[in-house]
Amino acid sequence: MNWFSKALTAMRHTPRPMFVSRMLRRTRFDYRREVGDGLDSSVVTAPIRWVQRAFPEARLVVRRRKRNGSIEEMIGHPMLALIQLPNPYYDDIALWGATLLSWYLDGNAYWIKVRNRAGRPVELWYVPHWMMKEKAPEDGSEFLSHYLYSPGSGIAPMILDPEDVVHFRDGIDPRDPKRGLAALDGVIREIFIDLESSNFVASLLRNMGVPGVVISPKGGAMPMSEDVAATKAWFQESFGGDRRGGALVMGAPTDVQPYGFNPQQMNMSEGRDVAEERVCAVIGIPAAVVGFGAGLQTAKVGATMQEMHKIAWLSGVLPVGRAFAGALGRSLLPDFGDPTGQEVGWNTDEVLALQEDEAKQVERWNKMLDSGGITLFEWRQGLGMDANDSHRIYLRRAMVLEVPEGAAPRVEGANGGPSAEPSKGARGTKAARASEAGYKRGEAYALTLQRQNSGLSAAFEKALSARFARWGEAARAAALPLLEAAEPKQAKATGQKADDALTAAILEKLGLEAWVAELTQDYGAHYLEVANAVQDAAERAGLGTNLPDAVARAIVASGGRRVGLIDVDKQTREAIFEALAEGRAEGEGVKALADRIGVHVEAGPWNAGEIRARLIARTETKYAQNISTIERGRAAGVEQFVVFDGRLGPGRSVPEHILRNGSIVDTDAAVEMAANEHPNGTLSFAPYFEE
Repeated sequence: MNWFSKALTAMRHTPRPMFVSRMLRRTRFDYRREVGDGLDSSVVTAPIRWVQRAFPEARLVVRRRKRNGSIEEMIGHPMLALIQLPNPYYDDIALWGATLLSWYLDGNAYWIKVRNRAGRPVELWYVPHWMMKEKAPEDGSEFLSHYLYSPGSGIAPMILDPEDVVHFRDGIDPRDPKRGLAALDGVIREIFIDLESSNFVASLLRNMGVPGVVISPKGGAMPMSEDVAATKAWFQESFGGDRRGGALVMGAPTDVQPYGFNPQQMNMSEGRDVAEERVCAVIGIPAAVVGFGAGLQTAKVGATMQEMHKIAWLSGVLPVGRAFAGALGRSLLPDFGDPTGQEVGWNTDEVLALQEDEAKQVERWNKMLDSGGITLFEWRQGLGMDANDSHRIYLRRAMVLEVPEGAAPRVEGANGGPSAEPSKGARGTKAARASEAGYKRGEAYALTLQRQNSGLSAAFEKALSARFARWGEAARAAALPLLEAAEPKQAKATGQKADDALTAAILEKLGLEAWVAELTQDYGAHYLEVANAVQDAAERAGLGTNLPDAVARAIVASGGRRVGLIDVDKQTREAIFEALAEGRAEGEGVKALADRIGVHVEAGPWNAGEIRARLIARTETKYAQNISTIERGRAAGVEQFVVFDGRLGPGRSVPEHILRNGSIVDTDAAVEMAANEHPNGTLSFAPYFEE
């Protein structure tokens, strides 16, 4: 072992024993044990809950840098699809919420990957931080050898390979560099103060914590114990419950004095303010944003609160998002192919608190473009849009003239030259907006479609999932004899030309034309089912009580055309070729290769056939609803539709999104918008009768 190897081993030092640092300085009281996990403390849960609610406003994306320097968003990336639906029991919002909770409480959050036969992750499961432990050899020969997962309930701990765990860590804990450092670890005393304050006040309010009144005889009389008990029982019976406030008459000289604390004496606000401020400080968000009194006392309404929301995002939410994106890029993205040139990030177009900043950024780039100082290529890149070599041009005004100093400027335009008055076209006109009454009626129509969407989508998903499973089995059956025939003729390391030929042979034997025909029938049947389901909303909107045959044929034909967008031939060819490449790299035999081909063909460009079916079902159900609305409206003479859009799509700027929702478009524009909607989009239309 050379000196460099020894140095690396020395850097993999063993963790410092935790009992050395568990007790806080200058005290022998174990505040950490008394605070516990912090889940029953409002000063802890309130700011964490705020982050959990705000976090889904940003959208996780995977971007790829092209050779020309531009950056494109990889729509439909299989990693994003898996995170959106990590397992059959909860979605991405629940997954991120639990991850954030562990992140703040422990500084560490964990996901476990469940892989299919081909080795691809098909499920993700959140693991509570107290169930996972990082392990390494005592001699420091490895930084991290495995994770020890202890689910409890009599189940033996399981050893997990680091490749099967996504570990989100908040920085590095110097006591154990394999772990992150909990943000709340430094404010344990303050959390304890808040808990004790709550308990103290609650105890006092429970029957005031002391006797309500003191009754004592005057003149130094010493009553018998039986008299004391009888007087107490009589007083409680006469002045308790609904009889409070009645007249008191004593048969002998007696003092009756109130005893206890008043609300002013129970005011613990100053100590609790300190806890609120410091807990929010370590999380990185202002206390006023959460709604804590400590922040509201110094905050102002209006612009100041808006600025605090921006601060909360810039210093609290986005840094955590960047840390999560880094962990995903390192631990999960490579499971879905070569990640070279790809990066995981967040699209903040939907974050309302950051819209003003983005608007200022757009304004700044527009000014630079308008001045002619930058190219259209640079402008598009600066705003995150796709750019190519055709955009490497300057846009400079035709009316900017060179005029010598002291000379009068020339005024052109009368003889066909440039005019000082810019032309006004459709691009510069403001989009028409629906009236309040028209918007309300359209909203009711759109909500009806929304309620129908999940059931229709689930039914189509089930049919597609079965269809893709049969494709995979057919591909496996077609590949097995061809692989067996080719095996004696070639070594395990096969050239690309041979794999291309084998892929073509499998495709020919598979007979994709028949499969595409069956898929087209599935699409047509689903589109017709959606069109019939829209009948309820259509009747309420005044589009007729029956579905005309011509409209039904047009809707079914639209479904048939949508099948062509899948490009089954290309997806299947790439799946087979990728399966061959992966299997040969793993040194698999004929049967394992055939099984891998079946899994890849079933999944297509996604990581599992179930996810492929789910995404297609959601996308096509929404499009079928939109095209059914448009075609029904066209047949009924409707010329305008109200646009409803619940979320931003890729490439849309914030001002465009604001104008889009509630705008009015004609039939052709509605058809174009529906066709261009991205997967999992929420674009909807409703007929507009106001004009």
